[in-house]
Amino acid sequence: MWLESQHLFIRIHPNKSLMTKTQFFLHYLKMNRKSYLLAVVFIFLVNWLQVEIPRYIQLAIDLIADATPSNDHNLNTYVAIVVGMSVAMVVVRILSRVYALNPGRITEASLKNTLLNKLNQLPHSFHDRFASGRLISIINNDLAGIRLLFGVGFLQFFNAFLALSLTPLWMWRISPELTLYSVIPISIAFVIFRVGFKRMKVLHLEHMQRLQSLSAKLMSYLSGIDLIKSQQMSPWVLAETEKLNQQLLQCRMKITRIQVFFMPVLDYANDAMKILILGLGGYMLMNQELTLGEITAFLTYSVLLAMPLMQLGRIATIYQRGIVGIQSAQTILNAQVPDKDQASLPSELVESLQGQTFSVRNLSFRYQAEGRLILDDVSFDIPPGRKVGVLGGIGAGKTTLVNCLNHHLEVPEGAIYLGDKDVTAFSRSDLRRYVKTITQDPYLFSATIEDNIRFGASESDIGREQLDDVLALSQLASDVARFEQGDQTLVGEKGIMLSGGQKQRLSIARALLEPADLIIMDNVLSAVDYETERNILQGLFSRLENQSVLVVSHRVNALEYMDEIIVLNEGRIIAKGNHATLLKTCPYYVETWQLQQNETEASAC
Repeated sequence: MWLESQHLFIRIHPNKSLMTKTQFFLHYLKMNRKSYLLAVVFIFLVNWLQVEIPRYIQLAIDLIADATPSNDHNLNTYVAIVVGMSVAMVVVRILSRVYALNPGRITEASLKNTLLNKLNQLPHSFHDRFASGRLISIINNDLAGIRLLFGVGFLQFFNAFLALSLTPLWMWRISPELTLYSVIPISIAFVIFRVGFKRMKVLHLEHMQRLQSLSAKLMSYLSGIDLIKSQQMSPWVLAETEKLNQQLLQCRMKITRIQVFFMPVLDYANDAMKILILGLGGYMLMNQELTLGEITAFLTYSVLLAMPLMQLGRIATIYQRGIVGIQSAQTILNAQVPDKDQASLPSELVESLQGQTFSVRNLSFRYQAEGRLILDDVSFDIPPGRKVGVLGGIGAGKTTLVNCLNHHLEVPEGAIYLGDKDVTAFSRSDLRRYVKTITQDPYLFSATIEDNIRFGASESDIGREQLDDVLALSQLASDVARFEQGDQTLVGEKGIMLSGGQKQRLSIARALLEPADLIIMDNVLSAVDYETERNILQGLFSRLENQSVLVVSHRVNALEYMDEIIVLNEGRIIAKGNHATLLKTCPYYVETWQLQQNETEASAC
């Protein structure tokens, strides 16, 4: 069903048009149409049985006053009918809830898949504008409102609609005059209810926005918890969090006041209606305009009206939460995915691009928030099987260069090529068939070592031997062997159970599990010692003879065995060559190498 939902969603939501609330409703109603149809049928049967039972109670009560053998038989028949209908109503009510509530969960699960799929397609610029905490709040909190709307909201709406349609009709059949009097308090209550309903819509939107802001702030604080502790910033963080909490609390209290003072007005109207029925009905009973059975049935119908009237307040709340949830989901659903990221390369072109040269031609790049160029007229080639190093200090533009090569950033056309094809014409997913990037801050999932290595692998038949190979190649095999549970050891959230070097080597093993034309290593060995770094790189080069490797590092020792080393300084290439050549021709390289040699000797002492 989820796969069907994805296809339906794509058809009704082309990238260049916005998905309206109406389209959203129609899409998920259509997806659950069979379940909803059965739910409506069973809800109707429940409400029909509810209004029919008092009619037979009325007939039974009226027979009690005239005790004859024939009436006794009819009385037993009516009692049996009431019991049978009651049992049937219990069964039908269960079925109505099953078929009405399940679509809410199905819709939530399908929508989460759709949103996660869309988030994976959206470019870096979108994630720059929306904090991770806000997106998490949308998926976790706002979708709960949509689930209620398509589940409990649907059930209660049709329950209330049918109850408020059938019950007054059966009341009218008993006494039109008494029915009209009963409507007066309800009409007044609906006017007051509408005022609270409008105010609730505004407050629910504000509540969701404040909840998203709090989630985003908490995510930011948690990601920097070590800095907060070391700099003794806890009082400031607590004060900022308390400020957001108080704003959220005030908004929640406003909603609660409306729920307490405006929404119960329908309950009060129902009580007033009962008083009218008892007063006027008793008067009509004394004037013999109504029988005892009829007044009893009428009171029973007033009780049946009480539940849907009370539900209207909750239906309004669920509706408002659902609408706000849909608006939040549309933030992601209506975000534009670049057209090229939706297209796939033809299979013949995929094969022809394998083993081609990566070329950078006069690449210049600046971030929107900065005026200066981060990369200035950078040009170089990475032929197949070539091992290229990039050396530079902090702020030289190394990481920006990496993010341009893998198209994580929006690069200008005509700057980076794979073979003779401009990479800006590729979708990002297609480009990453050929380029794998290992970052200096590896992200590990709260799973086993083996699961983290296999994560993202397209081939499901990767065997034990391949896993052992990449563990050995990344110099992690000896560490894993010391763990009590081996590669089944849980690494904890973000790999908290592993050291920094182990996390980096695990990310290398994950990248090496499947081949790629170019492997980019962005300072990935900064947390290991020089000797381990050298062993890992030598092992990599012996294994990846036919694959290109780009190693970014601030350590000269890590780049000694490269075929070519590019020296970056303030975004410009100031020198190229192998280690021996640069020691002769580049003073910056020589100075860096000598400084690091002295540091190595000092640490050895």
